Amino acid sequence: MALTKKQLTHLLMIVFCQLLLIPFATVAQDAVVVEEAREDERPSCRVCGMWIDQYERTAGTVIYQDGSKEFTCGVACALREVDEVGGPGELEAFLVRDWNTGEDIDGVTAHYVIGSDLIPDMMPNYIAFETRREAEAFAAEHGGEVITFQTAMEDLSPRGNTVPFRIRTAVTPPQGVIGTAPIYGYLRRDRVKVGSNISQSGTNFIRSNPAQPAAPESIQVNKAGWVLNYSLTDRLAVFLNIPWFDKRLERQVRDFRTGTIRMDVRHSSGIGDIPIEFRYNLWRNDFADKFFTILLGTSLPTGYFDNRRVFNPIAGREIIDAPPSMHIGKGTATFKGGLLYSERWKDFWMHLNAIYQVNPENSDDYAFGDQLLGGIALHYTPNYDLLVGIEADAAYAQKNEDRGIPVDNTGGVRSNVAFVLDWRFLNAFGGNFKLRSSVGLPVYEDLNFNPVRGPRGPFTQAQLGGGFFANLAISFSIRPGPAGLQEIHDH
Repeated sequence: MALTKKQLTHLLMIVFCQLLLIPFATVAQDAVVVEEAREDERPSCRVCGMWIDQYERTAGTVIYQDGSKEFTCGVACALREVDEVGGPGELEAFLVRDWNTGEDIDGVTAHYVIGSDLIPDMMPNYIAFETRREAEAFAAEHGGEVITFQTAMEDLSPRGNTVPFRIRTAVTPPQGVIGTAPIYGYLRRDRVKVGSNISQSGTNFIRSNPAQPAAPESIQVNKAGWVLNYSLTDRLAVFLNIPWFDKRLERQVRDFRTGTIRMDVRHSSGIGDIPIEFRYNLWRNDFADKFFTILLGTSLPTGYFDNRRVFNPIAGREIIDAPPSMHIGKGTATFKGGLLYSERWKDFWMHLNAIYQVNPENSDDYAFGDQLLGGIALHYTPNYDLLVGIEADAAYAQKNEDRGIPVDNTGGVRSNVAFVLDWRFLNAFGGNFKLRSSVGLPVYEDLNFNPVRGPRGPFTQAQLGGGFFANLAISFSIRPGPAGLQEIHDH
């Protein structure tokens, strides 16, 4: 697929902006360690940003060789601090809170239970005990595996999980975690695709065939929205997205009377359909580095579907006037189901998806084609603040149907690759803020087309492909506090 000079310029600018962010990703790592918070300042965990006073049964303390201290919400964040400085030998002391007594104990000699049915602070859910006997008694009641400090350090990842941009993660965060983000996306398609072989601009496509009455030139989609994630339980999470679209379609149209070709522009905008998705974690292992999850979802038909019909002499009947890509909504609720798998290898995360979406016929007798979607993401997390990765997705769409008759220049196969960046740049308000961005382009397209015998000769109804896409979001996530756990005070 050849890119124009303008497309390459846009793509390189976005990639360059992403690369510019990487040197700043270590800023949070260089934060000044404060021994005690000011009396009027509520202390938060430097690693994850959560309020420390909500996690008194799991709090950790890292004491540096100069005597300064760093407090964390729990063992997982404390272990990340220890790993960051090069191990416990670089510290004066490393303390964790004994779950039973609430007293500080030596984190190196402590015993830990991981994978229990309690997630008091972060994932992985390390819970500390002074003796192995106490740890084994807890595991017998709540499940999980008893491990040593050395095993915990070998298993530790800079992040508990990662979140792909275009596909889904199988990781469901602990109960009560709230994530929200304003998002912006841009998509451009500017190549006429006939199957997988022909790819050219709309101008060249219409000029190369004197019988061609029209040809798409480009479509540009600006998408803004607000997303919300909430963990109802430790295994069940809900996702909501409120999108707004602005679409612009440019077409080359031939006037057979004068022989001239003019540009025709169509525009549509408004709130789109609102998707709601539920993820239920069917299985995960004790070390929280393998997850298998089921996804079920629907969409509320809040987007505008343009139901105007015009008589089409080629089809010999009335058809929906608006091109499929210009509708803001599908005009009916849709349904999806799928399987998600996520796995970690130390600093790397992999996410796999297989999802099927059903698009029923709406009240205007129009149905968008069902879709089968798959994807894979590979993320690298060198530290808690930074994620870089690559994601690939593919979708097979059936043809749309208008009053039961297939729309032949709809559907087909698209596959894309995207490069992603996630930078945690601020801890505040008991949570953390992240800047997330991605940029990508299609790598393979085999789109349906429709050869037509017109009154002036054969021509082709085709679809647009090519181009590129980009996304940007600023996310905030917080866990207000562990649910249903008795706090120990006045240690």
